[in-house]
Amino acid sequence: MKEKENQKAEDELERLVSVEKPRIEKYFKYNFTGVNKVTVTGAEIHPTGIPHIKGYVNDDKDLYFNAAIHKDHFEGDLSIPYGLEEMQKSDLSVSEIQEREQGSKE
Repeated sequence: MKEKENQKAEDELERLVSVEKPRIEKYFKYNFTGVNKVTVTGAEIHPTGIPHIKGYVNDDKDLYFNAAIHKDHFEGDLSIPYGLEEMQKSDLSVSEIQEREQGSKE
């Protein structure tokens, strides 16, 4: 029974990563300069119940991130090191980015 629960939790985290990775990539693309690649290394549910996706950018493990997924989707809640902070040019949420993209299509 416990094994089934663990598999279900792992499947849910995999689904979460597949849905949220494009949102994380979009956030980096619009808010940071020089970020060309986003690598996800894992996901977990913190003791507080909030899912987190971890990874790094540009094949540099020193440029790591920890993205918190509040409510339904990643919007921009990131823990990052100073090296990534220096690359940040703005802080638009993913929803704000999507609104701008839709506005430019009209």
